[in-house]
Amino acid sequence: MNLIRLLVIALIVYLVIQIFKRWAANKNTQTNSAQKNQEEQKMVPCDVCQLHIPENEALQRDGKFFCSQKHLNQQD
Repeated sequence: MNLIRLLVIALIVYLVIQIFKRWAANKNTQTNSAQKNQEEQKMVPCDVCQLHIPENEALQRDGKFFCSQKHLNQQD
């Protein structure tokens, strides 16, 4: 009876360790992907106010970047 009890406890400990490893690996993957997304964004200055904004959010005309429609219209 003691051998069965020992095997059950060993199995429970093994399962807890495996669950913890998967949780830690998943958390690490999420952190790495979030950091990678932040690193890939190129920042550009607005041609009017020099505010730096992500290039994918900036408005662009004639190779110049603008932070808002108002600043884009000021260049007309």
